[in-house]
Amino acid sequence: MEFTWFDHIYAFFLLVVVPVMSWQSGNEEFSSEWLPPKKHLFYSNGLMLLIGAMLVGTSWNVSGHPWKTLGVCLPHWSPMASILTIFLAGFYLVDQWIGWNQKQASKKELEELSFVVPINWEEFAHYLFLAFAAGIGEEVIFRGFLIPYLTNILPAITYISWYAIGITACSFALSHLYQGWKAVAKITILAFLLGWLFVETRSLLPVIVLHIAIDILSGITSVMMLSDSDKDTSAPT
Repeated sequence: MEFTWFDHIYAFFLLVVVPVMSWQSGNEEFSSEWLPPKKHLFYSNGLMLLIGAMLVGTSWNVSGHPWKTLGVCLPHWSPMASILTIFLAGFYLVDQWIGWNQKQASKKELEELSFVVPINWEEFAHYLFLAFAAGIGEEVIFRGFLIPYLTNILPAITYISWYAIGITACSFALSHLYQGWKAVAKITILAFLLGWLFVETRSLLPVIVLHIAIDILSGITSVMMLSDSDKDTSAPT
């Protein structure tokens, strides 16, 4: 496949600019007084991700690349795809279970991210838009676009797909660096598994569904933990 100048610039933005911007935001002190209402952040970030996915689709269409290469097709299912799905779900659920068993530490981490995560069910209703937008947008951008791009751009070496999956996973995880290095490590594993599943099934559908489910469950966990925290701090002594 031949890529345009737009594809090269977009890949550079994803691989270099986005991680650097995330690193810089992680080193800044945020105050809720400086930020717009959280629901505006949910909608604006979600819209940016959807616009990013539409840019990928537009470039793909203009270049005449097969839509199947982008993963716009039904999944080619296999025993390995089932194993990957179970392992990915298991890894995430075990991490959630550990978080609930280390509730105080998890609450502290979520409180530090309270400017970007829902803390009550009213905020969660708006957060749902971001969960769906991120599941669609980030999968189209990072899995659908970046993995085929790297597979074709990198030198023709053995196991090229694994390099593409790994680089994409690291780039995706580093774009969440504002959440801290612990989160980056977990997201790297999840992103690697999502990339592997994308390559195995040759479809965006399963990774989008899993991504949305993970984001929704994470939002529910955030609300439940931080709501308990609010109750604890407001309880009479």
